[in-house]
Amino acid sequence: MTSPAADVPHPRPIGRDVVRMLVGTAAGVGMLVPTLVALVTAPRQPAPWVVRALASRLTWSDGVPRPSAPPAARVRGLLALVALLQLVALCILVLLVMGATVSVQMLAAAATGGPVALFSAAPGRVTWTTVGFFVLPGLVLLFLGLSGLGGIGWLERRAWQSFQRPGAGELSQEVVRLHATLDEVVAAVDAERRRIERDIHDGVQQRVVALSILLARAERADDADSPGLLRTARAETQHILDDLRGVAWRTYPAMLQRDGLVVALQALRDRVAMPVHLDVDAEGITADRAAETAAYFVASEAVTNAIKHAEASAIHIRVHGEAGRLTVVVEDDGVGGADPSGPGLSGIATRVAARDGLLRVRSPAGGPTTIEAVIPCAS
Repeated sequence: MTSPAADVPHPRPIGRDVVRMLVGTAAGVGMLVPTLVALVTAPRQPAPWVVRALASRLTWSDGVPRPSAPPAARVRGLLALVALLQLVALCILVLLVMGATVSVQMLAAAATGGPVALFSAAPGRVTWTTVGFFVLPGLVLLFLGLSGLGGIGWLERRAWQSFQRPGAGELSQEVVRLHATLDEVVAAVDAERRRIERDIHDGVQQRVVALSILLARAERADDADSPGLLRTARAETQHILDDLRGVAWRTYPAMLQRDGLVVALQALRDRVAMPVHLDVDAEGITADRAAETAAYFVASEAVTNAIKHAEASAIHIRVHGEAGRLTVVVEDDGVGGADPSGPGLSGIATRVAARDGLLRVRSPAGGPTTIEAVIPCAS
């Protein structure tokens, strides 16, 4: 049982916070010129490193987790506001430095009886009484200066948070996009159901009919022909099982759920007749199961398209994960000219869009065809 004192949060050291604030402010003032240069030279999309530097400074000076970057469309406004705040911070820092310089000179003059060159005070004019008279105003000015720097830091954090939040127009666009994605997902599910029905009708059902005919013939056959018909029927049952496994695998491979993405991709490679080179960064993949499922079907559909339409002789699959994203790249050496609006690639696009991901298709005439999917992972 823990004591009540253990639940009481310990106050943060004020001195450390002040040092963090001053160093962070100095770093921000140091970034003032690069920020202004970035705004002038690249007004539409300032350099990403400037935004990363601002995020690192806020993280270090405030001791908080690294914030995510705002949308690119609002980065310019954020940097312009931060530059204005840092101009104010620069003025406050100059006043604090001047106050510290005057204080040091007055203390030295009071201790040694020397002059104060900053405001032409003759030797002996500044005494400890004079210093005592300026102590209270100096402390008030120091408090106001530090409070101003703290307020600027608070405004920077609030500005970052405000620019992170989407506006009303962006929310409306996101709602429209989600509605369109939902319609595409429903259409993709219906298409998948039709494909499964077609696979069963054209494959499994035809073999079951053939098996029933063989068994009927075996019933009517004499003793000499019956064993041969039964052997044929037994072979046909094996074909039916293979077809059923194929339908189940194309619908959702159990290996993906049980063993994960890497093993499922290895099994996919082994099932393909043509050479498939698989390059997977297994250690870098920390995706959730839904992202792995989307990545698998991207690779599977891309391989199927390459076999059916691209006249490819080799396929290369690369999978790696980083920064909360799972990237799948499938490249074949076929004839190219892939149509992104076709049923295969549109199905891939729907799967990726349902995860709020990004799909790129490069397929010039004559090849090669490269399909790249970037799929966000759950945190």
